[in-house]
Order: sequence, then C-alpha cells, then structure tokens
Amino acid sequence: MTVFLQSLINGIISGSYYAVLGIGLTVTWGVLKMINVAHGDFYMLGAYLFYTFSRIAGLPVVPSIIMGVLGVFLVGMLLQRGIIAHALGREAFGNSPFIITLAIGIMLENIAQIIWGENNRGVPYFNETVFEFGGLTMAAQRLIVAAIAFATLIAVMILIKKTRFGWAISATAQDRFSATLMGINTNRIYMVTFGLAVALAAVAGCILAPIYGINPWMGGSVQLKSFVVCIVGGLGSVGGSIVAGILLGIVESFSTQFFGSGWQNVIAYSLVLVMFWVRPEGIFGKKH
Repeated sequence: MTVFLQSLINGIISGSYYAVLGIGLTVTWGVLKMINVAHGDFYMLGAYLFYTFSRIAGLPVVPSIIMGVLGVFLVGMLLQRGIIAHALGREAFGNSPFIITLAIGIMLENIAQIIWGENNRGVPYFNETVFEFGGLTMAAQRLIVAAIAFATLIAVMILIKKTRFGWAISATAQDRFSATLMGINTNRIYMVTFGLAVALAAVAGCILAPIYGINPWMGGSVQLKSFVVCIVGGLGSVGGSIVAGILLGIVESFSTQFFGSGWQNVIAYSLVLVMFWVRPEGIFGKKH
C-alpha cells in the first residue's frame, strides 16, 4: 500500500506540471487553430530567464519566477504580432504556422546557446527539506512545484470561465467573425492568448529548473509530453488537458515503479495510440 500511495502522489505531482504545459498548447489550438511546435522552447526560455534573474541578478525566488514568466509572455506576444499573425491572416495559411513556430523554436535554441552557452546551468532548490511520514518520502521542492502548478491551473480556469477577457477568448475560439461583430478585438485576443499560452510553459520551466537543470535543448521532451496531454485530453479542451496531464503523470509514475524507467515513455506514448483507436477526439474532445 505504501508503494502504491508513493507512486500515486509522485504521479499527481508530475501530472500537475504536465497539465500546465498541456493547457498552453491546447489554448493555442482552441483559439488560434494552430499547433505551436516551439512550446517546449518557451519552457526553456522561461528557465533561462529565471536563472538569469535569480543567479546572476541575485533576485529572490518569487520575483525571479514572476520576471521570467512575464519576460516569456512579452516575447510570445511580440512574436505572435510580428510574425505569426501574418501567417494566420492569410486566407489559406496551410502549414505556415507549423513551419514558422518550428523556425522560432530553432531560433530560441540558438539564441540560448549564444547568450548562456551550451553547458548545463543549475539553480538551487527552493527548499531542500525532505518530509517522511507513514513510510512515504516527499521532497519539499516537489510539493512546491505541485502547489504552484495547481495554483496556476486554478487561475487559468478562473480567467477563462469567470472574466470578461476569458469570455472574449471563448467567443473568439468559437467564431472569430461573430466575435468581431460583437466588438471584440480578435487580433488582440490572438496576441494575448498566445502570450499567455507560452507563459504557462515558462511557469513550468521556472519551477522545474532546480530539479532537471537548464540547457538549450531541454524543451524537446517537454514538447512531446505536451502533445500527449493535448491529444489524450482533446485538442481545445482545457479541462481535458488537466485530466490528461494528471493521468499521464500517474501512468508514468506506476510504469517507473513496476516496470523500470526504460518503460516510462513507451507506456506513456502508448496512451496516444490507444486514444486514437478508442476515442480519436480525446477524453473531452467533441466529435465532428
């Protein structure tokens, strides 16, 4: 029972930040109707900005996280308005957003190498305490990660469901033309939504930097896991991404515990194949 509970808790903690990452991708798809293949690189950028503000500038942890996330938010809005918006504005943009975001991702990786170098960077744990109770062991750092991740998920849900801006996002996602007739500035909604989506990736990058370290290529595996969350949860479904993120974390945790770490990704990505076979639209996706 102790092993089961330990694996379950570890899975929920991992799933919390998977959900944060997945929501960023699913919101981008739901509103802008595009896949951002640079999502993992914004995660990387957030981690590097956090490193810069905390280790180089010497700011405390909380202001460093805020500055890192805000920096990625601004970069995302600038890239959307300056580059991506032109592709979305075409009558038939085809694969342009995919190619553009692929180029943006490569650009961000190379900029990171130029500014911070190729060597791994590290930041201290926010708290190095390890708790033990009832045979369970839990590092305070991971509990902090889960707390920030769940707080972020709640904030996103409140923003989308309870605010006028969130209603404008939903209206634009459903029908851009009708939203424009209602007086909504859809171009601004696109820009801010993209900024918020990549800022969510930055949140994960900041809080996970002490655990996994920082390097220019750290976004690759995160990008793939984000895709898994979106596909399993249903593209465009925020609630689905939360459920799928937690599910993915739990599946990975139990896979590692009972089959070894080598099977972790095999079983996790098998979820995608099973979902395509059983329910192609995802857990909360709508049938067309």
